Amino acid sequence: MPELQAYYQAHLNQGFVAVASESGKPATTVTGFIHPLGMTLPVWLDLNGAALDVFENMDLPSSYVVEEQGTMRKRWTGPINQATLEKFVTPLLEK
Repeated sequence: MPELQAYYQAHLNQGFVAVASESGKPATTVTGFIHPLGMTLPVWLDLNGAALDVFENMDLPSSYVVEEQGTMRKRWTGPINQATLEKFVTPLLEK
């Protein structure tokens, strides 16, 4: 999450939007996790797992790049790092 937060902050002015989704945990637990990390990106609660159903993925953590039109361009399962974001997401922002 800190790597995604850093990328989010660095690319806000390029139109990049990041949204974290927590599946199954209540707001108090999520807040207790994100606040100490200083996260400012939005975190949506998905208490019933609907987002996992939409993305047809039950493996966490997972990351997706979705364009404004709703087309999924990239998908990762497992932790994501700054180098991966720069390699695959930054070129999409430069279009």
